[in-house]
Amino acid sequence: MLQFILRRLLLAIPVLFIVITISFFLVRLAPGNPFASERSYPPAVIEKLNAKYGLDAPLHVQYLRYLERVVFHADLGPSTR
Repeated sequence: MLQFILRRLLLAIPVLFIVITISFFLVRLAPGNPFASERSYPPAVIEKLNAKYGLDAPLHVQYLRYLERVVFHADLGPSTR
């Protein structure tokens, strides 16, 4: 029984990694910009927001930062609620 539980826990690690990876890329590769809304922001404000949230970095750097936050800090990012 203990061996079964340990095997299931070990199998959960790659599954979680795959789910985290797919969710990150689905959100990041969606068309549009998180700051493109009905309000038009000046370009300087958009640049500051992109820098604040790390959206000005390459996609692989954004992914590694996200993975670090999720794995080591259990932080899934700002809530949209």
